[in-house]
Amino acid sequence: MPPVNTCDLLLTHAVLVTMDDDRRIVHDGALAVRGEHIAAVGTTAELSDWTAARRVDCSGKAVIPGLIDCHNHLFQLLGRGLGEGMALWPWLCEFIWPYAGGITRDEAVASVRLASVEAALAGTTCVIDNHYAPADPETTLAVAEAIERTGLRGSVARGITGTMTEVAAEHGLSPALFRHSADEEIAITEQCLRERTGHRVGVWPAPLNIIYVDQDLVGRSVELARTHGTPWHSHCSEARVDPEIYQQAYGTRPFLWLRDAGLLDERATLAHAIWLDDEEIEAVGTARSGLSYNPMSNQYLASGTMRLRDVRTAGAVVGLGSDGSAGHRMDMFQVMKQAIYVQRLTTLEPDSTNAMEALTLATREGARYAGIDAGQLTPGTLADLAVINLDAPPPRPPPRHRLHPRLLRHRRRRRTDRRRRARHHRARSVHGGRRGGDHGRSRGAGKGVGGAVGAGAGVSGLTVWVVKVYRVSCSSLAQKT
Repeated sequence: MPPVNTCDLLLTHAVLVTMDDDRRIVHDGALAVRGEHIAAVGTTAELSDWTAARRVDCSGKAVIPGLIDCHNHLFQLLGRGLGEGMALWPWLCEFIWPYAGGITRDEAVASVRLASVEAALAGTTCVIDNHYAPADPETTLAVAEAIERTGLRGSVARGITGTMTEVAAEHGLSPALFRHSADEEIAITEQCLRERTGHRVGVWPAPLNIIYVDQDLVGRSVELARTHGTPWHSHCSEARVDPEIYQQAYGTRPFLWLRDAGLLDERATLAHAIWLDDEEIEAVGTARSGLSYNPMSNQYLASGTMRLRDVRTAGAVVGLGSDGSAGHRMDMFQVMKQAIYVQRLTTLEPDSTNAMEALTLATREGARYAGIDAGQLTPGTLADLAVINLDAPPPRPPPRHRLHPRLLRHRRRRRTDRRRRARHHRARSVHGGRRGGDHGRSRGAGKGVGGAVGAGAGVSGLTVWVVKVYRVSCSSLAQKT
């Protein structure tokens, strides 16, 4: 057993935004990482006796918990720039479902690789990817592997559609994605779930949308999640018309049906949840279910605004999602800013939310939603970190200066995390070309779009990500420090 004061990586002279229970900010702070977990947090002086395989001087930088993207569709990136100016249902019927019905496995995996890189470069360390095209087991598993090879953790929430329902047919959804029977959907999802057990990126059951997926199939998907001890995922009440459609089809509102059917629980993670009435908000809060607030997507499609204060007060676990690379970048800093602005504009109250709450949703609450022990810089939690260049601020901010709003305005950042594979010590561009030092064979080196991205720290498989400029279309996406 190693001595207590040894670690793989020691970050020093940083401003640590811990997001712990007291929301401490440690100036001239130090953070020690051993294996996949944070070993110690304190001032640089307090950790001066620590022996590290690698030290990184973070003067002029802030260290925050890695950001958690609670809802996304990474395969949609290749469609970026299309589908502009549509509301949700026309966007589904005329753009994204035809796109999803025609995309190939190779195209989907390439899109996922590129979107994962873009997310990683923006400080994201965990993503819940609602993947539904193609949704065969081979593609689903390849998507999970592509995300993991990028260095992220998270889950592929496999989209389950089953056979076409009357609701789907009446509202013009393409039959292209209704390819499997209910039995086949459950079997494929369980196969993928079992094969990814124990991996950094797992699989969740995800009936694609409560509004148009068969109720019995939704129930079976939830039961599958309970059997395997995983969360489950879906869309619900994103468009203004969704509760009306559901009421006409089933005689009740969607969240009330979930409650009454015994499906609304702490394993539920539901994207959007915009058009909830007071009884539904009470139901989701009482169940302590997870909700993904997706302000960028909601603006893009003009869907509406989550009642953030009401659902949080009721007891729901709320995280943030970037939701779909077709409309915007995988940048959780932009999502955090928009989460604030949208609430203020909707409520006409400038104090309705703030930067601290947005950062809390993107870290601590996102970790609760994703079911991982992360989201704060405390000993014992996962060492998923983002390091942000503060452009050499003064040693301590003036008394009235608040650090959290400043963090949300920065785009130059460094991300560090512990990767599972011990031999990834070679930085690669998005096209798989070698950059930086060569410290041994990189098992995950990709061809075409993707591959291993990052610079190896050379200690116990620890990988430090360094980003000079936030962009994807550059010759090298990361370089060794």
